Amino acid sequence: MSDENLVLTERRGEKDGILWVTLNRPNKLNALTFPLLRQLWEIFVDARFDRTVRCVVITGAGRGFCAGMDMGGAANPDREPPPPDAGPDPEGYRLNFRNETETYIAFRRLEVPVIAMINGPCVGAGFDLASHCDLAVGSTAARYQVAYVKRGVFADLGGFWSLPKILGWRKAMELMMTGRFMSAEEAHESGLTNYLVEPDELEAKTMELALEVEAGPPIAQKLGKMLALRTAHMDFDTAMQWSESAIPVVGLSKDSIEGMRAFADRRETDFKGY
Repeated sequence: MSDENLVLTERRGEKDGILWVTLNRPNKLNALTFPLLRQLWEIFVDARFDRTVRCVVITGAGRGFCAGMDMGGAANPDREPPPPDAGPDPEGYRLNFRNETETYIAFRRLEVPVIAMINGPCVGAGFDLASHCDLAVGSTAARYQVAYVKRGVFADLGGFWSLPKILGWRKAMELMMTGRFMSAEEAHESGLTNYLVEPDELEAKTMELALEVEAGPPIAQKLGKMLALRTAHMDFDTAMQWSESAIPVVGLSKDSIEGMRAFADRRETDFKGY
């Protein structure tokens, strides 16, 4: 498959505000490569600066969400082997790893709500990717694995950070220490997905959720997400001071005025993002 279409994007929604992102290596269960990650990075950076984007949906083509990193040498041409007599090269390893980490950092920096549409196997770096989303709709055909431990490493693309927050400490540690598969039903019961549906209902349910997000006030949504992330480990007084600083941005916006008028007029809101 050409590097030109490793990731597909499409604008959907009533306001074209939903950016639908599809990993497009279905023959490899959408395993990640450096060229694919580079395309994702560009998409995420562009979306962060595009105020017409109100929601991002990420999914995989075919029957899988993402099978993790493709460790084949031909899949990652930037992964240069060290000279035979060089010995261990920790600095080269660290810099090489940035092909992956920079994309995940850009993904986490998205200010708009991000929805994972998990259609099938969600493994390793794919599980990390799903765990960094704000919302998730899962198919009963999905299954999950922290595969890293089976390869002698840890959930290095941020699963170590996100999974305990979503699943709770004990469930996350069980998965991270054993590498066992988790079913779609167990994942849903553990809080990983907002909705669990049959495969033929997955896209419709995800679109329904994305449309609800798209209809909301973008500035308030972005600041709400920022506060949830940035104040999680603050004491209450400090968190409320952050809220004091942020509230004028939304309270004096045209969207806030629209929200008040729509409530008074008993009609639906029409938020513009200003």
